[in-house]
Amino acid sequence: MQVTFWGTRGSIAKAGSSTLRFGGNTSCVSVRSDAGTLIVLDCGTGAHGLGQELLAEAHGEPVNGHILISHTHWDHIQGLPFFAPLFQRGNHWEMYGPSGLGGSLSEILAGQMEYRYFPVAINQLSADVEHHDLVEGTFDIHDVRVDTQYLNHPALALGYRLEVDE
Repeated sequence: MQVTFWGTRGSIAKAGSSTLRFGGNTSCVSVRSDAGTLIVLDCGTGAHGLGQELLAEAHGEPVNGHILISHTHWDHIQGLPFFAPLFQRGNHWEMYGPSGLGGSLSEILAGQMEYRYFPVAINQLSADVEHHDLVEGTFDIHDVRVDTQYLNHPALALGYRLEVDE
């Protein structure tokens, strides 16, 4: 698997010389299996750079993938409205996240993109987007086995273990 860290900060993005080595974006990690399955862990501000690179690499072809949200605190979802692959027709994305507090994943993500907060509503995304509410357990995303585990965090949160080829 190829793992790339696009954002590693908690709470607030911070740009500047002090964050050049470790990055100034909030949580976003991309994982690509050898078979090509693309999984994005969290969608903080690092998602903007990831989205730009994915589109550049695609050369006009569809960009498809899976986004696993650990929890819906702002620093883990604030990059979603700036993730360009969601704005292109022909792309397909599946979003996964914990359910149980304050509504479904789709309702929570739509809430941050209400007009009073952002000028583009979630139903205006051009890509085909599916939402999956998760609990603890195991499921497969193509060749990747995903194990979920509740975490000790001030919000309902899931940790993800990704396994390929045992």
